[in-house]
Parts: sequence; C-alpha cells; structure tokens
Amino acid sequence: MRPKRNLWWGTLTLTSAALASRGLGLIYRVLLARFLGAEGLGFFQMIFPFYVALVTLAVAGMPVAVSQMVAEGQSHTKTLMRIAWRLVLAISIPLMFIVYLWARPLALTLYHDVRFIPLLWAIAPALLAVAFSSVLRGYFIGLQQVEIPAASQVAEQLARVIIMLGILSAFGRQIPHAPLVAVLLIPIGESVSLVILATAYWRRQPPEPMDAAIRPIRVGDILRLALPVTFTRLLGSLVAVIEATIIPLRLVVSGMSRFHAIQYFGQLTGMALPLIFFPTALTLSLATNLIPVIAEAHARHDLEHIRIHTNASLRATALVTVPVTAVLLTIGVQLDDLFFHTQIPSQIFIPLVTGGFFLYFDITLAGILRGLGRTVIPMRNDLIASGVEVVLVWVLGARHGFGPQGIAWAFALGFFLSFVLNFVSTVELTEYRASWGQILIRPILASVPAVLLIAWWQTVAPHYGWNHAMTLLASVVLATITYLASWYAMQWSWPSIT
Repeated sequence: MRPKRNLWWGTLTLTSAALASRGLGLIYRVLLARFLGAEGLGFFQMIFPFYVALVTLAVAGMPVAVSQMVAEGQSHTKTLMRIAWRLVLAISIPLMFIVYLWARPLALTLYHDVRFIPLLWAIAPALLAVAFSSVLRGYFIGLQQVEIPAASQVAEQLARVIIMLGILSAFGRQIPHAPLVAVLLIPIGESVSLVILATAYWRRQPPEPMDAAIRPIRVGDILRLALPVTFTRLLGSLVAVIEATIIPLRLVVSGMSRFHAIQYFGQLTGMALPLIFFPTALTLSLATNLIPVIAEAHARHDLEHIRIHTNASLRATALVTVPVTAVLLTIGVQLDDLFFHTQIPSQIFIPLVTGGFFLYFDITLAGILRGLGRTVIPMRNDLIASGVEVVLVWVLGARHGFGPQGIAWAFALGFFLSFVLNFVSTVELTEYRASWGQILIRPILASVPAVLLIAWWQTVAPHYGWNHAMTLLASVVLATITYLASWYAMQWSWPSIT
C-alpha cells in the first residue's frame, strides 16, 4: 500500500502548501485591489491571462511529462532532464523576444490600448524562470518529494506579499504606473521559486543508472505526453484571453460604459473567482499527486488499484468541497465584500459558486486521466466545454439588463460541462462505477448543522457586540468545527453511509 500512503502524504503536503499559497495569494489580491483600485485591477486581470498563455507555451507540458516518466522509472533521469530543459529553452527564449519586439501590435490587437505595452515588456523575463522551474517541479513530483515544489510555491507568493506590503507602507497609493509595478512582481516571484528548486536539485542530483535495460529517451516520448497538456492549458489561457477581450466589449453592448465594463471584469476575475477557486488548493494538489501514482499502477496494469485511487480521490474532494460550497452559498458574498471591499450581487456570485463545485471534481478527474497517459482526453473535453462557454459569454453578455449575470452563468455551465465529459471518459477507461450517493451524502449531511449554525450566529453575534468582520470570520471557524464534528460523529453512529 506504499503508493496510497505516498499519494495522501504528497497530497497533504501540497495541499498545505497550496492553502498557505492561496492564503498569501488572497492577501496579495486584497493588497492589489487596494493598491490598484477597480480599474487598475481590471488592467492587471486583462494582462494576466495573456501571461498564463505565454507560460503555457514556455512550459510545454513538461511538469506532467517529466513527473510521469520519472515515476515510471523506465528512463535515464539525467538525460530526461537535459532534453526537457532544451525543449523549454527552445520555446521560451524566442517567446521572450517576440513579446519584446511585438509589444505594440499585441497591445493594440488584444487590448486596443497602448498602455499595455510596458506591461507586456514586464512579463517577458518571467518566461525563462518559469521554463526552468517547470522541469524541476516535474522531477520532484515524479520522485514524490513534493515538499520542495511546495516550499517554492509558498516562497513565491510570500515574496510578492512582502514586497507589496513594503510598497504600500512606503508610498501608499500615490505611486505612478501602479499596474506596471504590480506586473513586475510576477517575474520577481518566479525567480524566487526557481532559486529554491534549483538549489534543491543541485544538492539531490539523480545518480547514473546501472540498469542496462533502461530504454533510451527520445524527444517524441516526452512530447507525446507533454503536447496534449500544453494544448489543454493553452486552450484555457486562450479562452481567458478571448474572454478578457470580449467580456468588456459585450458588456458595453448590453448598455454598460467602457469604464464600468472593465471594472466589472476586474471584480469578476480578480475578486469573485479567487474566493471560489480557493478550494482548488486540494483538488490541484490531489490531481498533481495522482499523475505519478496512477501512472505507477497503470504501468503494472493494476486496474483495481486505479479504481481504488479514483474512488478515494473523489471522496476526498467531496469531503472538502461540499462544506466549502455550502459556506460560500451562505455567506460568500459577505466574505467577498470583507476581503475585497466590492459589492458583487448574489445573482452573479451564486452561479459562480455552483459552477465551482463541479470544477473541483473536474480537476481531480483530469489528474486521473493524465495519470493513465490519456492526456489528449482532457484537452478534447476542455476544448468542447470552453467553446460552449465562449459562445454563451458572447450571447448572454450582450443581453440588456442581464449581461453580468449571463457571463456568470456562462462560466458555471462551462465548468459543469467539462466535469461531465471528464467523468464519462474516466468511467469508460477504468470501468469505475461511482456511487455519488456514498461520495456526497456524509459531507452534505455534515454540512447541514454547519450552515444552520452560521445562520444562527449571524443573528445572535451583533447582540453581543461583535462587529461584521469578526462575526464573519467566527462564522467560518464555527462552521469548520461543526462540520468536522458532525462528519466524525456519523462515522461512528451511522457507518452504513461511509
């Protein structure tokens, strides 16, 4: 049962790091929102999807390919690392020069605004750091030494938070070109991460293999695993770039001003979605660790263990995401206002929370499919779901009086469709038969008293002199304690549903 222990220890480590990183990221978003304002945050959020698209090209799917090949143990590791580094360098260096030389036409084509030119120049150096880091991250994950990439992830966010706090303390909001300063923190954080990963690799370099049976590595072996992942992530980045372009345009058609359209986009992607994406700290960590574990079982043709890991991972996803979704549906709008000082209506926030629930499971399922070596399938499913999402954004976003709400529903339906397609593909490949009743019933039942306690506490706390912020934070703590207590109580009193 060693693979299972490694799976959960690795998941716990990466999840802890991801939660710390998400917590720091949430603090960073709060600082950004106050530093940039709604319009400045809109500019930042519009440039960020393009940066993610560039990173996707520069990384070229290497973390998944390297981690899977290292986990299978059938390749010369040093040779694998050299080939992977050459591949990412061959892509990232030309990309840097393209961004530098074509910054003006890119800014005018994508954003219709020359103010984006220095922002594009600022993100270019990060591509080189990300390219090297991706290969190193895949190597350590393949060895299931996840504490190293976890530490680099936290350090990257911590560096940005510390620098932003220093800027705000020294200059407040009176610094010129604030969006440019915020974008410059991207390559700085990536460089901190690279230093940690490179130092760890230098101290733990893989030994030369003694087994003559180890097969030689071909570039095609790496690309076969890497390219579908690249296309999947590039598709997501491309969709984000398209949405960053068309959402403000369609909202203008619906009757909003250009200023308010950009402001809404900044609130949607920089204030509402980060809170909803917070639970993906677990599912992304789980998906990352599932790749080498499933790959190891797949190499042994052990279908039974693949099904066991699939069921356990879906139950773990439900354990966290069901109560989080319940809390967000109950007080999510108030939490968002507390953190970001924005007034996002519930008719926009609730569809995003509903769609996010399916997104959490979708990420886990995509990790299972990639561990099986079927990296093309999540790419195909994402392509279908993203196409539907963009069409819905275009159609619903321009409806007078319904544009902002329509865009929220377009996001939610895209998440749901991707989940359905990946689940069907997983069942077909593994012959896994999911009992969603058993997966969901205990988390749902345990969430009920937590939600009721939140409603009671919201009514009672003001009478004891608690202010709004302390009431909300206490609600989250009380809900967490109540949920865990209810969940464990059912394990002993009602074992038939576990």
